[in-house]
Amino acid sequence: MIHIYRANAFGDVLWAEPVVRYLVSKNQYVNVITNYPEVFKNYPSPYLILNKPVPKWKKNLLKILPILGFSKKIIKLDMAYEKTPKIHVLKAYFNAARIKNESLSLPKIYLSEEEKKRLIPEKYAVLHIDKNPLNHRNIYGVDWKEVVKYIQGLGLKVIQISKSGDDLYGEWYKTRDMREVMSLVYNASLFVGLDSGPSHIAGCFQIPSAIFFGSVNPEFRHLGNKNKIFLQQPCEYAGCYHEVVSSRGKDCRLVGSEGIPKCSLHTTEYVLNALKQLSPQIEL
Repeated sequence: MIHIYRANAFGDVLWAEPVVRYLVSKNQYVNVITNYPEVFKNYPSPYLILNKPVPKWKKNLLKILPILGFSKKIIKLDMAYEKTPKIHVLKAYFNAARIKNESLSLPKIYLSEEEKKRLIPEKYAVLHIDKNPLNHRNIYGVDWKEVVKYIQGLGLKVIQISKSGDDLYGEWYKTRDMREVMSLVYNASLFVGLDSGPSHIAGCFQIPSAIFFGSVNPEFRHLGNKNKIFLQQPCEYAGCYHEVVSSRGKDCRLVGSEGIPKCSLHTTEYVLNALKQLSPQIEL
């Protein structure tokens, strides 16, 4: 039995799937400990076991098992890429799992036939622009009413997913869980939003996407980029997120943690031009 521990951050758990896929293909039993077991729902392997972490289990068992000689069977992916922040997250995971020479590939999501059914009859775009608590991973300067108007002009309904329902510019779709988010994104014609869990779902399903990045280097977070446009403004400290060992990245050297970083300050025209570039790939 191999234990893989990646507790939090939906997108980071999703990127653990290629590691799991590799191990189960070798007929290894894999126990994934995570707060997002729904990532692996419908997984087509009898070798996969899912468990949620328990605080004492996390603190004590991970300390005890190496003493008992199981150190090589525990793969801790928490902080794996944060500790080596200048490589792709999946490469960091492969390194942590001691998997060599494996090609990087998009994670796989397995939807049931019921989940593949359309939740919305019209063709639509998914908008996900919830404010990020980190200013260097936020979106500033965009007139979202104009962006929504443009998307609607393409013949697409604009569906907005949001935890809080604040700052709505499209029709708020109150998803019940991440599986419903997967289903919603799977059937979308376009995704527009932050670098976050839903953007990685869109990447897995190869949905045409415009994804906003601030201080994060998108080349370390996404793959298969032919139908994606990364929106990021130039800065003399570009990619500074990757200069420190931290899940928060580095506070902006120019404005600190409270101002508007150059990398995150966009214009509406910039966003509209990106959507125009994507439009030939959008199924209308």
